[in-house]
Amino acid sequence: MADFKKLVEDNYDFLVQTRRHFHRHPELSSQEFETAAFIKKHLDEWHIPYETTGVSDIVATIQGESAGKTIALRGDIDALPITEATGVDFASENPGVMHACGHDIHATYMLGMAKVLKDLKQDIKGTVKIIFQEGEEIGAGARKLMETNILDGVDTIVGLHNSADKDLGTFSLNYGVMSSYGSGVILEIERGEEEKGNVLLAAADLVNTITTLTTQRVPGRDQAVLVPTLVKTENFDCGAAKKVTVTLNFRTLDLEDTKILDTLSDDIARGIGASHGVKITVQHRGPGKAVNNDKTCTDRAARVIERLYGKDAVEWGRPLMGGEDFSLYQEKIPGVFVHVGGVSDGVYRPQHTDKTLVDEKVLAYGLEFFLNYVFEYLNEK
Repeated sequence: MADFKKLVEDNYDFLVQTRRHFHRHPELSSQEFETAAFIKKHLDEWHIPYETTGVSDIVATIQGESAGKTIALRGDIDALPITEATGVDFASENPGVMHACGHDIHATYMLGMAKVLKDLKQDIKGTVKIIFQEGEEIGAGARKLMETNILDGVDTIVGLHNSADKDLGTFSLNYGVMSSYGSGVILEIERGEEEKGNVLLAAADLVNTITTLTTQRVPGRDQAVLVPTLVKTENFDCGAAKKVTVTLNFRTLDLEDTKILDTLSDDIARGIGASHGVKITVQHRGPGKAVNNDKTCTDRAARVIERLYGKDAVEWGRPLMGGEDFSLYQEKIPGVFVHVGGVSDGVYRPQHTDKTLVDEKVLAYGLEFFLNYVFEYLNEK
C-alpha cells in the first residue's frame, strides 16, 4: 500500500497552486465555465474519463484494477457574490465575486485526489467517483446530478467542508441531522386601483407578526431562525407603492417545525390583508433537505481521523443552521459530511464574508483524510 502521508507531501505544492488559481478566478453558481475548463484540462492530461451534466457538473471515474465497491467524493466549485477584502496576493480577480465559503479548497481536494489516485489503480479494489459540483450555493448542482444516472451504482459518498471558525486540523462530525431544513415564504402585498390600503404598512405588520409568532410557536427544545432576506417595492403614480414583495427565510433542525411557518403565514396573511385593505399572496418554498450522516460512515470517518491525528482531533459537533445540498445525495446514497478546521492564527472568520480565509495547510489535512477514508472503505470486507 502506498505511503499516503508522503503522497500528500509530494503533492502539496500542486495543491497550493491549484487552490490559489481557483481563488483568483471565482465564478458564481452554475456559471463556473472557466473553473470547469480548468478541471477538464487536467483530467484530459491525466487520461481520466469523466461525464458532465447541468452547466458545469463533472464526475470523474478512477477504476481500480480489481473489482469492488464504488465510493463517491464530492467537492463543490461555485463562489459567492461578495467583494473580497482579505488582502492576500491571490485575491479574486473577478470583481464582486469571491470564494468566501471555501469551495476553492473543496475543488482542490477533488483535483488532488484525481491526480494521486490515477497512479494508484493497482491498489484500488473497486471504483472511485470524483464529483466537481456546480451551484451548491443555490441548491442546483446536486439536484441536477441526482436527476441523471451518473451516480447509479455508487455505494457510499463522503464530503469534506473547510471551516473558518475552527482550529486547523480539528474535524467536526456527528450522527444524523447535521444541517438545517431550509424553508421560507415569498409574500406579495398589492393594492388595486380603488383600494386605499398602504402596502408598506401592511408589509411591516406582516413581517413583524409572522417573525414574532413563528419563533414563539417553535418548541423550546428546538432551534429555529426566521429572518426577512429581501424587501422590494414597486411604485405607482406619485410615489405611493402599489406592490411590496417580502422574502422570509426559515431554518430549523426539525422537519415538523417547517409546518409552523407554512400555517402561520397563510393565516396571518389573510388577517392582515383584510385589516389593511390589501391583497396578499403567499408562495411557499421548501422545505429543503438536511445533511443526515449515516452511522456506519460516521464511525468510519471518526476512526480514520483518530488514527491519523489522535482522538483530540475529533469534535462531536452540533448541527449547523446553514443549508447544504450534499443532503440530496444522502437521500439515496449513505454517506457522511465532515467539517475540518482551517484557522491557525486564532482569528475566526465566519463563512460568507469578505474576509473569510483559511490556512492553506488545511489542504494537506483534507487530502490525507480523503485518501485514508477511500482505501479504508474499499478494503473493508
